[in-house]
Amino acid sequence: MFERIKTYAINGQIRYKEAQILKDQIGQLKNLTESNTVVEDRDQAEFTLLGGKINQLDSQDRQTLLEQVNKVYFKNGHGRNIIRLFEKYVVGRRFSVEAESQTPAVKEFWDEFWILNKMDLRKKEIVRRGIRDGEVFLRYFEEAKKPLSVRFMNPAWIHEPDDKVVKNVTHGIETDPEDIEVVLNYYYKNKPIPAEEVQHIKILTDSDDTRGRSFLEPMLESLEMYKKWLKDRMKLNEIRNTVALIKKIKGTPAQAANVVAKYPTTRKTNEDGTTLAKAPKNVSVFTTNQNVDYELKSPNLQAADVQKDGRALLLAISAAGGLPEFMVTSDASNGSYASTMIAEGPAVKEFEDWQDFFGHHFKEMFRRVIKYGIEIGRIPEKEDIEEEEIDAKTGEVKMIKTRKDTSTKCSITFPDLVSRDIDKETTAYIKQNNQGWLSGQTASARLDLDYDIEQKQIEQAGQGSDEETPEEEEARVQKEKEDMGNEE
Repeated sequence: MFERIKTYAINGQIRYKEAQILKDQIGQLKNLTESNTVVEDRDQAEFTLLGGKINQLDSQDRQTLLEQVNKVYFKNGHGRNIIRLFEKYVVGRRFSVEAESQTPAVKEFWDEFWILNKMDLRKKEIVRRGIRDGEVFLRYFEEAKKPLSVRFMNPAWIHEPDDKVVKNVTHGIETDPEDIEVVLNYYYKNKPIPAEEVQHIKILTDSDDTRGRSFLEPMLESLEMYKKWLKDRMKLNEIRNTVALIKKIKGTPAQAANVVAKYPTTRKTNEDGTTLAKAPKNVSVFTTNQNVDYELKSPNLQAADVQKDGRALLLAISAAGGLPEFMVTSDASNGSYASTMIAEGPAVKEFEDWQDFFGHHFKEMFRRVIKYGIEIGRIPEKEDIEEEEIDAKTGEVKMIKTRKDTSTKCSITFPDLVSRDIDKETTAYIKQNNQGWLSGQTASARLDLDYDIEQKQIEQAGQGSDEETPEEEEARVQKEKEDMGNEE
């Protein structure tokens, strides 16, 4: 009987050791799985649904939206790419603002303003802030006899005063009680800033709304879903790479337990200090004897159609911005050259529309700067201009000089939206001109050239070609001397 009890005790100890071994190995697998889990950055908080009405945001929702779009711009690759597209296509290379006035003082004063305020960089920031934040607040500062200085106002700091109640103030903007489109003051850091000092550029909102809405707003949820989709794909790939290494030992469970205790896989060195061979990374080691089998069940990860889900999210983001997929992803592998050119059409119209929008506000900036230059006496109030006058009797066109108020208008040149093949365009214009279908002036305009200026420069170049260079003159004089010597 004692032998039987002793046998039961030994078997119980063996089963206990087996249970402990299995528990330790399951723990190892659990730690491995947790180590493969992507820890979410607290700065990458989930998309927050905004409350309030659909077409209106309260103060808290507006601050939340501003935080979210800035987070997308600074931490989301697709969000950053979308905003950068607008910077390049709206005010990228070849963007310029030229005065229509021929008075030298106008151009001089505008150029001084442009350099003083580093507008080559600030022009892009205007577009970036406008598309990202939904609005831009530019404040102008006067300085004696110098052009206006421009600084940005943070839209998050424009809100209702905290220390007092002011009537007719909506989201920090005080308007006329009889006309909401007439702004009186902007409350910035609880202080009123006169509307005359501020240029407010707001996008994607109605004229009777005091604040703008971000271009990124309708795509925030899709961007967040796509980010989670990518993280899930990364987890899936790491789980697929997980390997279980089965170490089988011939013998009793007690012998297997002794092997596990003697040759652990969690330490880097043996008890005597010698180096211990570890299992490869992402490998779980299970030790068992021939009488114990472990069956590892792997999940069915055959998710072949999951790729379509990712592309559906990208298409939703593209549709929200009115942009083709290859512009959002910077990857045109899904389409051919012809399909890409077709898809580029709506984007061209989208960017042209934004060029018109921001062009209006740059013209307003030009008008404000030149008007100030006139007020401080840096620019004359009147200017002489030449106008065409047709004689009613003879029909002859004459140029007459008149004196008018100095013009505060300007023309804006925007970057090209479509890659141009100059050779093909020029060949087509020559054929059309030869057939009498196209004039030289129209062809020059389509090539972004001023016909009159180019004709004058061609004429000057032709006249200059008849003049001798110093080298040619020296060679001619030398030849004449040699000829005279030969005659003598």
